[in-house]
Amino acid sequence: MEKIEKALESFKKGYNCSQSVFSAYSDIFNVDRNTALLIASGLGGGIGRTGNVCGAVTGAVLILGLKYGFFKEDEIDLGKERVYSKVKEFLKRFEEENKSIICKELIGVDIGTEEGLKKAKEEKIFGNICPKFVESACKILEEMIK
Repeated sequence: MEKIEKALESFKKGYNCSQSVFSAYSDIFNVDRNTALLIASGLGGGIGRTGNVCGAVTGAVLILGLKYGFFKEDEIDLGKERVYSKVKEFLKRFEEENKSIICKELIGVDIGTEEGLKKAKEEKIFGNICPKFVESACKILEEMIK
């Protein structure tokens, strides 16, 4: 629960959903908080505020890469299978719980448009709806990285 609370606190402070999830877990993999915040900074709002894949999801995928990913040439084939399998499992579980992995579908407004972003801000969608997705991503991640 400590990591979930850390992610939600970061989100409440104004960090995007991807930054909040990724930075909450990055220290486990020796990535300092500031570096984590920088790495995930462009992934919020459905990747660059386009409304595509939810930032909470992309932040979690980055953590799965740190846990199950690969970098050695002799591990490429096995490494891809391992990490892709875990990412698919995460995506399936997140979508089952939340009905989508796409930001604009999750929040009900396309923040990739000027009108959609204005509506999201006016209706405080980010503060009212998005914490649920940050928490959901963290709970699934908690189980997957034990």
